[in-house]
Amino acid sequence: MTARVGFAIVGSGNIAGVHARAISETPRARVAVVCGRNERTARDLAEACGADWTTDLAGALARPDVHAVSVCTPSGTHAEIAEQAAGAGKHLLVEKPIEVTLPRADRVIAAARAHGVLLACVFPYRFRRGVAEALRALESGRLGRLALASAEVRWFRPRSYYEGTWRGTWELDGGGALMNQSIHTIDLLQWLGGPVESVYGRTATVAHDIRTEDAASAVLELRSGATATIQGSTACWPGEPARVGFYGERGTIVLEEGRIVAWQLSDAPPGEERRMLALEAADGSGSRDPMAIGHKAHRLQVLDLVRAILEGGQPAIPGEEARRPVELIRAIYHSARTGRAVRLPFDDVEDNPQGRSTS
Repeated sequence: MTARVGFAIVGSGNIAGVHARAISETPRARVAVVCGRNERTARDLAEACGADWTTDLAGALARPDVHAVSVCTPSGTHAEIAEQAAGAGKHLLVEKPIEVTLPRADRVIAAARAHGVLLACVFPYRFRRGVAEALRALESGRLGRLALASAEVRWFRPRSYYEGTWRGTWELDGGGALMNQSIHTIDLLQWLGGPVESVYGRTATVAHDIRTEDAASAVLELRSGATATIQGSTACWPGEPARVGFYGERGTIVLEEGRIVAWQLSDAPPGEERRMLALEAADGSGSRDPMAIGHKAHRLQVLDLVRAILEGGQPAIPGEEARRPVELIRAIYHSARTGRAVRLPFDDVEDNPQGRSTS
């Protein structure tokens, strides 16, 4: 086994730059090649991280110094690229969402399994220290019986963000504010708060000329008996950091983009709250500018995959885990379209909420 994992970054847009920085700063990893349809952006990104560039995906996958592929293309193209990369024997690091429907997500998972490669999916909030502390407190029952939970993503994007791009389309974005911007926070809600039993959702398009939603709300019934809410939007000027909160009979924990901003537990020893609030600094926020997100948590995600490749084991966030928030969001879309509550597990028939096939 190689002592250094070479990555091919497929895609050369905004998130590809985050992956490039994360990989370049990870021990035992390097960017070998950037592959993008846009020759200029692929070349510029490759030059910035000392890598080769190409517009030929097959050629990039044929390189012996490429051991893993970082999939940073529009969401609705992940399945085809993952299948091709897995078929070439390359491990996979797939940006969120894993795909835009459950059948397409299952194709990514099946491709990795069929070809015996590792599949890691990008949810960097899960690697934040504050999230680990919140999970530990919730699992040990320190909040008591959970009453409420919430995910709040009140972000802003100008109209120009969507103009002339794949964003805000069912086919390539898989939705709008929920599937693209809110999915990280929704993932934390369902991962930390426990399984979702049912969901009732409403969506709207209020400020952008797109076919998907730029504002949505949902009420969830958790298996624990708690009630949870989701609000996601890209129409809330000027935009504020995403939050997920958990409120129980013996305590409250609130995370702001993975960082603890409220830690009030009835059994907390002296100094614990102050220590938790100072646990880690903010790592940038995409609430107002998609280019302002940090890369530190992505670096931890890359390190996790590199360790699995070189030392054995499985990535912390495999495909089955990445499938869960997609299932929840698809259920919200279905509820909004039909006007009825949806129970999970949800049988995704791979039609978007307007009834047009995405495949």
